[in-house]
Amino acid sequence: MVVGGGALMVVFALRRIGVTIATVVASVIILCLLWQLALVLLHANPLISRTPLGVFDYLFGAHQTTTTTAAQHRAQLIGWMWTTLWHAAWGFVIGVLASMAIAVAFTLVPVVEFMFMPIAMLLRVVPLLAMAPVIYLVFGNGLVTASLVGTVVVFFPLLVNLTLGYRSVSAQQTDVIRVYGGSSWTVWRKVSFPHALPHFFASLRIAVPGAITGAMLYEWLFTFEGLGAGINTAKSHFDYGGIWAIVVFVTGLSIVGYTIASIIETIVLAEWGPDAGRAGAR
Repeated sequence: MVVGGGALMVVFALRRIGVTIATVVASVIILCLLWQLALVLLHANPLISRTPLGVFDYLFGAHQTTTTTAAQHRAQLIGWMWTTLWHAAWGFVIGVLASMAIAVAFTLVPVVEFMFMPIAMLLRVVPLLAMAPVIYLVFGNGLVTASLVGTVVVFFPLLVNLTLGYRSVSAQQTDVIRVYGGSSWTVWRKVSFPHALPHFFASLRIAVPGAITGAMLYEWLFTFEGLGAGINTAKSHFDYGGIWAIVVFVTGLSIVGYTIASIIETIVLAEWGPDAGRAGAR
């Protein structure tokens, strides 16, 4: 019997979200401590290396050079950040949608997998650093190239895990639906899709930082904008504080994206996942 199942489900989801956020905060603190410890143990050159407090001072303290201030550093990095997020968002969305569509095709029409999988494997095997110039030569410089570079990073892990999730359904579950006249599409909607959701979100959490990496690679190779290009700019000006600040920005963006994906996963799985409703059962 289910008593107050909806309320219990909300409490369960909120508890999971709270645990996720607390875990992320603890991870950030541990990461900063390890960062500081590594610099001390490795006797890193203070001219090049920056501690967590050094990066904080670069962005928020009284740090000032002959030409820039902490406020200017923040403004520049935030401007680059929005450009990188724009490029990453396109690669992420296209990669997710393409992998979802092709994984469904693999499940419903198995022959499609034998036709398309060699191409997907090619995208996985060829290093992105080698593939990016080819994409650039074909499509030129612009949003299309930025999107495709990010798509390559996102696409393959999602495709493999979604296909695995769709096929994790037991034969007994499939037979029950078919006995009652259900089609392959019905099997996919009622059974395969819920079973694939945990696989989907596991890959999605990885795809978020992957899309940012793809966007930065595009910017680093081909443009003068975004955080990727900002590394080249900082390096050419011997602005090592700027390089470390960009690394912190990218890490922070990846953590935030990962956390958002985890929170969405908790909410979606509580409502539509394979174990939906069990948290509120008594």
